[in-house]
Amino acid sequence: MSELGTTATILEPLLADEGRTAVGLRILQVFSRYLERGGEEVFSEKFRQALGSGYEVEDFTGSSESWLGHGLISKLSFPGRLFYDSSVACSLRAKQSAGKFDFWVIQNALPGLTPAVYRTGFDLGVPIIQYLHNYRMGCTNGFLLNHGQPCQRCLEGNFWPAFATACWRNSRFISGLMGLVLRRVRALGTFQKVSVWIALHQGQKDIHVKMGIPAHRIHVVPHFFIPSGPPTPPAPQGDILFLGRLSPEKGLDRLLHAWKQVRPGSRSLCLAGTGPEEQKLRRLAAELGLNSVRFPGFVPAQDQPALWAKTSFSVLPSLWPEPFPLAFLESWARARPVVASRLGAMAETIEPGLNGLLVDPSSVEALAAGMQNLIDHPSLISSMGQAGLQKLLERFNKETWISRMREVFAVAREHNPR
Repeated sequence: MSELGTTATILEPLLADEGRTAVGLRILQVFSRYLERGGEEVFSEKFRQALGSGYEVEDFTGSSESWLGHGLISKLSFPGRLFYDSSVACSLRAKQSAGKFDFWVIQNALPGLTPAVYRTGFDLGVPIIQYLHNYRMGCTNGFLLNHGQPCQRCLEGNFWPAFATACWRNSRFISGLMGLVLRRVRALGTFQKVSVWIALHQGQKDIHVKMGIPAHRIHVVPHFFIPSGPPTPPAPQGDILFLGRLSPEKGLDRLLHAWKQVRPGSRSLCLAGTGPEEQKLRRLAAELGLNSVRFPGFVPAQDQPALWAKTSFSVLPSLWPEPFPLAFLESWARARPVVASRLGAMAETIEPGLNGLLVDPSSVEALAAGMQNLIDHPSLISSMGQAGLQKLLERFNKETWISRMREVFAVAREHNPR
């Protein structure tokens, strides 16, 4: 049976009472872009593509850049618009009136689209499904980090610590303002009124339960990844690769300090990507005398196979409990193991010694030892990479994800029947 036929078959019971065809279920995907492209934006594109054959998916997008504006009046008025942007509300009402959407799936609304998204959806009675791509509902910066250190002091809704420590963008004003916005989101009854929250791993669900979201409203639906084709074998003397955004929460400064302790032989450490930390990391690499570190910049998707062909294994030294980074799934799709921080989805999913290695995120020495272990034992790279690929194909495939999303839609519809 074709993919379209399979998807249509599993949707028919959900739609039978409305007499619709499978492609009649309409979804509005809501996403506010950050100033720089990241994993959330990549997944929003995957979401639309994966459901497109069985659903009608339209996008409602905003961005922090457009929301801030460029004129003086716009910049002066942004604190007020941060709490409620009437233009967003009007646009959403018009979109819903024209599209008659059955669900809104919010990938990200804050700060760019403001709490107006939630208030408008609640007023219209549209079932809302909210993805939890970070920890924003209980943390002003969304990372559960305070100047690089783990922090959960604001989980229950008191955001004074965020203001006092200027934990977001090193600004008390921005941290305090976002704390007030999050208080507003809670005051709307968002935790109870959103039909379904989607966590990406169990630990993330547990943290959001501590924030106050009802446990029965949170469904755990991990990401999926589709390999682009048969992987090339890992290069025995190849590079160690980080592929992603060069930002503080990724722990890349610690990675460079760890690389200083590694005996790489002829191998290089490749930091492929761009971001706010790029120049700082380049300077640090020069200060440490790391001649074997390469910064190729942003690598387009069509050029990434050549990058992976020169790679032995990847590294993911994150400082925050990442909900479900696509980076380690992509490494498995390329039959490469991962050396990753023992945090978040990595800690729940990677099986140490089988398909990767987990290290203490606070220890430069542990990270260096993990990389050195695979460098010294290249035979492990091939076996671990194959085990990772097998786990990806069995547990994190698109068919499994679609089945879980069908259950989410059914629950949302039961919670908010229209």
